Amino acid sequence: MMTERFCGTIKCRDKRLEFDKQTLIMGILNVTPDSFSDGGKNFRLSDAMFSVQRMIDEGAAVIDVGGESTRPGGYTQISVDEELSRIVPVVTAIKENFDTVISVDTYKAGVAKGALEAGCHIINDIYGFMYDPNMASVVKDYDAGCILMFNCRRNGEAVSEDIIDRAVRELDGSIRTAHRVGIEDDHIILDPGIGFGTSRAQDIALTARISELSYDSRYPVLLACSRKRTPAAVLDRETTADQRDPVSIGMALAGIASGASMIRVHNVKDSADAVRGFEYTLQEGI
Repeated sequence: MMTERFCGTIKCRDKRLEFDKQTLIMGILNVTPDSFSDGGKNFRLSDAMFSVQRMIDEGAAVIDVGGESTRPGGYTQISVDEELSRIVPVVTAIKENFDTVISVDTYKAGVAKGALEAGCHIINDIYGFMYDPNMASVVKDYDAGCILMFNCRRNGEAVSEDIIDRAVRELDGSIRTAHRVGIEDDHIILDPGIGFGTSRAQDIALTARISELSYDSRYPVLLACSRKRTPAAVLDRETTADQRDPVSIGMALAGIASGASMIRVHNVKDSADAVRGFEYTLQEGI
């Protein structure tokens, strides 16, 4: 039985995301040389466009473009100009060639502004408007959607209190920041921040208790656990990133059952097929 979840529409510029019928799939497009799973795979524009076409064909409703790796264990922060040089050509090409919702994964207002000028619809901020004081205003200026993530890594300290209590408190701050500049609830998606400074046990708790992060189903919740350390830990053996897909998908289904409205994945085809089977079974009462 599925937990009650957000049932409505999220507005993002000239696009709409409808959450009333099925779980939505966000496909990951990293245009970086150093992402933990697929660094370098989509660094050339032609390769990126091939990946976009494939993910849309396989069932992705949103393409999430990332220009800077924020992988656990350390990463190299790049300049706004360099991040824009990676993202803008890709966003422009997607906008010109595909009718899909485009998200950009960045925590820098300058990158967000350039991506929105190029035509993206959603800003996916891993710091939930808590890194760059100008980010919320940029999102509002373009009437864009936003994904606000709880980032336990932000404070650089282990969390001893209940992880849900901590996540709700920090997401409260992100939502208040959005509201202060005039961003309305129907532009906001929340993310529990799996793997960002959390322990494996905390990741499991966040996944199992997603409904407690939706503010009584006021907001859709995005679950992003694909190929991260918790799926690897569940397998308890050496794995390559793609070998974590079955466990990642299993965790995603558990998250959907507990209230997630969208999942962010590397393997769109297998994830979409699994979600289809999962939801069909529940709807048919088998």
